[in-house]
Amino acid sequence: MTKLVEHRDTWSGLLHKKPDEATVGILGIPFDNAVSWRSGTRHAPARLRSITPHLAFFTEEGTEIKPCIADYGDVESDLEWTRYFKTVQTKAAEVMNQHKLAFFIGGDHSVGIPLFKAFSECKQGKIGYIQFDSHPDLIDEFEGHKWSHACTARRHVEDTRLEPANLAFVGLRSYLSEEINYFNENPKVGRFSARHVYKHGIESVAHALIEQMKDCDTVYFSLDIDGLDPAYAPGTGTPEAGGLSTRECLELLHLLFENLPIQAMDLVEISPPLDHEDVTALAGLKIIYEVMGMMQEKFD
Repeated sequence: MTKLVEHRDTWSGLLHKKPDEATVGILGIPFDNAVSWRSGTRHAPARLRSITPHLAFFTEEGTEIKPCIADYGDVESDLEWTRYFKTVQTKAAEVMNQHKLAFFIGGDHSVGIPLFKAFSECKQGKIGYIQFDSHPDLIDEFEGHKWSHACTARRHVEDTRLEPANLAFVGLRSYLSEEINYFNENPKVGRFSARHVYKHGIESVAHALIEQMKDCDTVYFSLDIDGLDPAYAPGTGTPEAGGLSTRECLELLHLLFENLPIQAMDLVEISPPLDHEDVTALAGLKIIYEVMGMMQEKFD
């Protein structure tokens, strides 16, 4: 069984005294061997934990966040990629089976491959997947490897039970021709570009996602921080201008958590070495805290 982090100064006010009863289980995956440009995301789990004492344990609406998490630490590094992803999958499944929400901190987006595979095998019924991202990550093989962070969503639909009709993207604004071909061949995939969000509003997009996923028994939400505009999240390896604001992202999360059975979520592609004054890390941590508040409101 994955060991809990028992003695840690980080988010000490949020650690549940009875970990088995915690609403949220957290696992870090400090891995960035699959990036296509700038690295550094392996430092994100440690950096986010280290700044937790400096962000009040309250939601933005003024609700105190009660002790609700069990922290399972990080999946230790392993130079053998296949073995490492298998370890990630095994440990992720343990967290998913124990808590109402399993929350994973990457790492580059490739870590989503074993995470979602665990989700597909752990959960019963129809599964849905929503990806907040500037890139669709639908390349079959990138730079000679099928586990590149550019291939994450493609692996989900080819290697798990996920059906294209239950796959959706929000915030897109960068593509490769193979990905456009995939969308053309799979018209039921939800596709909401950053411009679409700007023109129609985040509530309209959220309601469309809720309608698309209405028959799903469980949903996985993947949040690539580069879905945000670089003005809000400069510390990431492949930034794309023209993205969503942190406000829009939080509103999307509120609407989706209220209306969909989201049982797992990852936060990936935060690169502390590329960050400025922790702007990106603090955006990520704010997202984590608000999600904890959403879970508290939903289950308390």
